[in-house]
Amino acid sequence: MDNRSPCPVCRAPNAQRSGAGANTFEITCQRCGRYQIQALAETQLMNSPPAFPPTHLLSGLCRNTWDTLGERLLVTVDLFKSWAELDKAAKLPVPRDTDVAAKGDSLLRYLRRRSRTLADSVTLSQNDLSVGFCANRQELLFCLRYLVERGLIEEVASAPRGDGRGPRPQRGGGGGGMVYRLTPAGWAALDTAHLQPEQPLAAVSLTLDKDADALWTQGLSAGLQAAGYAAVRIDSREYANKITDERIVELRRASIVVADLTGQSPPAFFDAGLAIGLGKPIFWTCEENEARDKRLLVDTRQIVVTPWTRDKLDDFARRLAQRIEATLGRPPC
Repeated sequence: MDNRSPCPVCRAPNAQRSGAGANTFEITCQRCGRYQIQALAETQLMNSPPAFPPTHLLSGLCRNTWDTLGERLLVTVDLFKSWAELDKAAKLPVPRDTDVAAKGDSLLRYLRRRSRTLADSVTLSQNDLSVGFCANRQELLFCLRYLVERGLIEEVASAPRGDGRGPRPQRGGGGGGMVYRLTPAGWAALDTAHLQPEQPLAAVSLTLDKDADALWTQGLSAGLQAAGYAAVRIDSREYANKITDERIVELRRASIVVADLTGQSPPAFFDAGLAIGLGKPIFWTCEENEARDKRLLVDTRQIVVTPWTRDKLDDFARRLAQRIEATLGRPPC
């Protein structure tokens, strides 16, 4: 019996399909790699595609999870809810749509995996859009040009097969191949990447329910990244042990802590108190109206609260980054 059908994620034809447990199937797709999907999620993708996440980002997450980790992402309907749910399920960072640096880095590492020798050329095709989390060929070329302009890769004009001249590119899936290879600078950048110090961690205590995803992605995470920190949202993690113990571990690992006081949730004060006890620098945020109109359970004469509003999260991210840099300076790179 033919077990081939369109891929539920990218709709590419001739994806292989097999059972992987109760109401779960395993899909092998040239573009998305190998992943697992629950029946309910497959039905929704095929019959009523959700507005989130963008198809090319989900495809990229499936492909890169398989290519780099050798693991199968489990696609469930929870991934269709919000960035927080997608980030929680992902074992790799999912770049936002305009993050050309992250998409370029993913492509650079793919070229490294496909190169057996220093001078090897690699052919990229439509099936490799997912490697760079790209929506179409034009976006893929845009990200490749970003790497070319940085001097990390170069385009290769492949010679006709069998004529004995020029580099022979590795075989890529599909037609219309784009042939590139790493430059010496690209090899050096990849070989020294593991020697670079890790980006310091910022633990964020955010217990807000309504609008939490927008505040996180557009405000807190963006501001911390601009200040030079990798942000982790404590409340979005799945814990295998006691929640309190796991929160303590996360806070101990962090270089700085951000506590959002909107709603004045007890866990926010728990996290803040522990951070102070551990000697961690702490930065306070709160929704503007609450910060102005309510009696916060902190002495605002002695601490600075950075307020935010739902319609100006980009401005909040900028002010948060400025506040952190004014207090601590830039972390060492």
